[in-house]
Amino acid sequence: MLKNTMSLGRKPLSEQVADILIEEVKSGKLNPGDRVPSETELGERLGVSRSTVREAVKQLVSKNIFEIHRGEGTFVCSNVGVSSDPLGFQFVSDRKKLALDLCEIRSIIEPWIVRKAAENATEEDIRQMEKLCCDVEAMIAKGKNHSDPDIKLHKLWAECTGNSVAPNLIPVLLQSIPLFIDVTGGALTEPTITTHRRITDAIRRHDPAAAEEAMRDHIAFNRQAIERLPVQDF
Repeated sequence: MLKNTMSLGRKPLSEQVADILIEEVKSGKLNPGDRVPSETELGERLGVSRSTVREAVKQLVSKNIFEIHRGEGTFVCSNVGVSSDPLGFQFVSDRKKLALDLCEIRSIIEPWIVRKAAENATEEDIRQMEKLCCDVEAMIAKGKNHSDPDIKLHKLWAECTGNSVAPNLIPVLLQSIPLFIDVTGGALTEPTITTHRRITDAIRRHDPAAAEEAMRDHIAFNRQAIERLPVQDF
């Protein structure tokens, strides 16, 4: 049971509760996507009031560790600690230049990512990739925005590298995907399907060079489509 030790110069109860929950995320007791126990459950377990738990949860939401799904509860973020816009892209006025700059950075990082994925991916990883490819294609066929499964696919490639930094870096770079889809009006759907399949097939064959080449083509298609667009379309 926690005790309020503010008078001794220690952290307030809500911060102590937040620290405990962070440790549970770090230890794997709570994993990305898991539902967090209710305020009542946590309060009873830790011996604190619901209001203290509520304040702790607010702190963790502000740090992008927890997220609230209205009507469902509180969940551990899929990208723990990563802000949806840590570099302030939403405030960049020249959207075309931003899209092209993101392509340039992606062309440096993502070919390496899929190369490593081709070396390390397991059979289960590859099954998930193939499913996400199908999900992207199904959304495109229905004329719907396919950015969600598209981003998940790129993030899975990053997770397969075995590098602890890559999966957290990729969501920042992949803010370009919804932007590309929006400004190109679906012009990239066929190249997206083709290159996603080429990358995934190369990873399935554990062919790093082919995976890298396919990713370079994937990003090049994006860049060429963006370059053809007038600035006002942004």
